[in-house]
Amino acid sequence: MLRAYVVQETVGPLRGLGRYLLFGLVGAMAVSVSIVLAALALIRVLQTETAVFGANWSFVPHLAGAAVLIVAIIVLARAITHSGDAHGSDQLAGSGADDDEESDGD
Repeated sequence: MLRAYVVQETVGPLRGLGRYLLFGLVGAMAVSVSIVLAALALIRVLQTETAVFGANWSFVPHLAGAAVLIVAIIVLARAITHSGDAHGSDQLAGSGADDDEESDGD
């Protein structure tokens, strides 16, 4: 009976964690590939569909593609840091502020 309880409390959560990590990695790879393909599509469209970026200005489509990648990195980095703040420090700061207010009133 003890063995069944230990297996239940260790193997079950580890399986859930494995699924969580698997879906996270697959999603991260899908987003990464799609962002790179979007940047390449932008470069290709600017090179083929516009006559403005010829000869001396042929580097501009590549700069536009790099700008798309940089913006994507910034947006994703902010999303990661904001999601970490929402789960940790905001809740702790809010609970501490409530405790201080209650102790001042007593």
